[in-house]
Amino acid sequence: MFGKPKSKTYISGGVAILILLFVAGVLVLAACAPAPTPPPAPTQDPAVMQTEIAKTVIAELTVNAPPATPVPPTAVPPTATAAPTAVPPPPGPTPDPNLPVAILPTPTGSQPSAFANLNTTIYGGPGVNYVVYGAFLGGRSAVIVGRSEDSRWWAVSVPVAPLGNGWVDAGFVTALNVGSVPVLPSPPVPPTVEIVPPGANDPQAVTLSNTFVRTGPGQNFPAYGIAPGGTTARVIGRSEDNLWWVVRINPARVGVGFGWAQQSFTYAANVADVPIVQSPPGTVQEAPPPPPPSGAATGTSTDFLNIRSGPGTNFPVMVVAPPGTTGEITGRSSDGAWWQFKVATTYSPSGLGWAMASFVIASNTGSVPVVAGPPAPPSVPAVPPINNGGQCALVSQTPADGTVFSAGAPFNTTWVLRNTGTVTWDMNEYDVAYMGAYNGVQIHTGPDRFDFEYHVPVGSTYSFTAPMIAPSTAGTYGEMWSIAKGSTTICQFYVYINVP
Repeated sequence: MFGKPKSKTYISGGVAILILLFVAGVLVLAACAPAPTPPPAPTQDPAVMQTEIAKTVIAELTVNAPPATPVPPTAVPPTATAAPTAVPPPPGPTPDPNLPVAILPTPTGSQPSAFANLNTTIYGGPGVNYVVYGAFLGGRSAVIVGRSEDSRWWAVSVPVAPLGNGWVDAGFVTALNVGSVPVLPSPPVPPTVEIVPPGANDPQAVTLSNTFVRTGPGQNFPAYGIAPGGTTARVIGRSEDNLWWVVRINPARVGVGFGWAQQSFTYAANVADVPIVQSPPGTVQEAPPPPPPSGAATGTSTDFLNIRSGPGTNFPVMVVAPPGTTGEITGRSSDGAWWQFKVATTYSPSGLGWAMASFVIASNTGSVPVVAGPPAPPSVPAVPPINNGGQCALVSQTPADGTVFSAGAPFNTTWVLRNTGTVTWDMNEYDVAYMGAYNGVQIHTGPDRFDFEYHVPVGSTYSFTAPMIAPSTAGTYGEMWSIAKGSTTICQFYVYINVP
């Protein structure tokens, strides 16, 4: 028999094993740990640097940027309880992908600049109802030259624009270095041209954006106004260089009944057989108006600007003011659509002319009086009498009077005139001048006045050609022209045609 065991304290085998493993682990970790050292010097973590730079840029942009444009109706408006990041950014405009891309200078150094966050559009003024100069692609930059009065638009350098700048919505670009950018006056919105729509199968062109309709095929020809984006026009011809369409406009609004639209701002259909229309043989002389005196009412042209003898497009053009020129305003028309300017007596014996207000930035005009314009040019009869006073004779004319032309057909009229007077027609003193149109419908496509190209002695002849286009509606049409010395008419001649 075994005796009673001695009293002892027992630890179960499983617990003992766990304790041993814990102690062993502690000893191992203690043996592997490095000796204490001073904290390392701080390092420049790239991610941290980028974050800090981004914060700095965002802070600068927040200070410098003008207020963004209101969020378009399609965007979700913020609410009182929504976090700022819950509101999506306003969507940018999406220009037609066929719209020409504007050619813009690249900002350098610390120049004020605009970075396009999205594809957007460059306009002729601070608003979407101005003419379009082209697309401003996302990711590209432009030089900022000014801001709008409400700071919602930036003016950027556009060398091909008449005034050298265009306008972009501040809500769609990021602006830098704009603390000293000046406020620029807003130009007036050009008028809308009343386009004659085509028939279903007529040659036609649709504007990709707001597009100027000009008096000739070039940026240096004055504009009648704007054809809004999406306008469909009847095409009746093309320019010799195939860069411009000749489109029909309402002759009741513009007597000539047609204008020129740049092809790159349109897409066209049924135009394979459209005829070439001869470009005007020359433009009216360009000249700035006389400098205005200090404190006078003034007007600055926003484009090439026709200065006419009266307040209406049916008055002859005397001279063209280049873009950005400033003259003295002396009166306004009763409807406010025209300004009367001082001009050189070289172009107007009275020293006065008229310009469309829609292409003029006017200043200090609060006291400018309403002035009555001269009588409108007379409409000549279909077969006007010749009153040459024995000073010239018509040798030949092509086409003959009464020739039938289809609607919209281009043609040239050539007159050969003999000097039957007593003095030489000096090329430096004599001109060929447009006088008027039957029923007020102008059919020639060039200027209203041409310098003589050579001297014409007594007994010799002078040949003159005017490009013309038959109107779009049936009827009899014609024009009266003259040989003139200054404001004196030497002799008159005409042509009339029929449109079935």
